[in-house]
Amino acid sequence: MRLTWRDGVAAVFAGLIVLIVLAVTGSWGWPLLGSYRAGIVALVLLAVPMCVIGGYAFWDSVAFEHPVQAMHDPYLAADMLLGPVAIAVVIGGLVIAMYLPVFKLAGAVGG
Repeated sequence: MRLTWRDGVAAVFAGLIVLIVLAVTGSWGWPLLGSYRAGIVALVLLAVPMCVIGGYAFWDSVAFEHPVQAMHDPYLAADMLLGPVAIAVVIGGLVIAMYLPVFKLAGAVGG
């Protein structure tokens, strides 16, 4: 298995996510990123295309057609667990507006 252009695009999105986390938590003063809620929204807007583009191997696999088989692969099982965790972190982060959900969401997306 070799790297494709999709892996490169997902890596660019991951780098942008790191920059946004640093900008929000470090109070860099970037426009539209003045609060933790704005950081959560920005992370979601970058994480969705990153996961869709970077997860192309799953969409072409047998596990997509038969989700029970995905539980036998530890990487897919972990990803299936991180999806609901990320959704819960987004909801919690929008409610409490603190720095910790920003880090947790970035970890869930990068995990």
